Amino acid sequence: MIADSSFIIDIMRKSKDALAKLEALSRDGTTQYLTTPTVMEIAVGISLAQLPEKEQNRIDTIIGDFQVLPLDAISAWRAGIELGRLRKEGLLVDPIDAQIAGIALQHNEMVVTRNQRHFERFEGLHVESY
Repeated sequence: MIADSSFIIDIMRKSKDALAKLEALSRDGTTQYLTTPTVMEIAVGISLAQLPEKEQNRIDTIIGDFQVLPLDAISAWRAGIELGRLRKEGLLVDPIDAQIAGIALQHNEMVVTRNQRHFERFEGLHVESY
């Protein structure tokens, strides 16, 4: 399972639905991943929010519980092919979401997100919400 930044933010905010989803995934023994583009999104959010050190440490702790999958050449290629296909159809997609989808497709992992609509257009990608 790959956690999108919305899932990480909701865990940090102690959303009941996100925490219940995390608990269910943990109970099932599902390996929990982040992607390098997600780590970047979270870092941008932290730098813009000017969070107190306590909040930054909490985010670091949450992120530390996940393994990180990189955007390698094969994942980037898959992301680019999907992004191109969607643009041909006249659909605009965030390139970071395409990178996350490419990594998920390459590793045959589902994406867990509050923003299911951001990912449902990628062919073959399994997406779950909470």
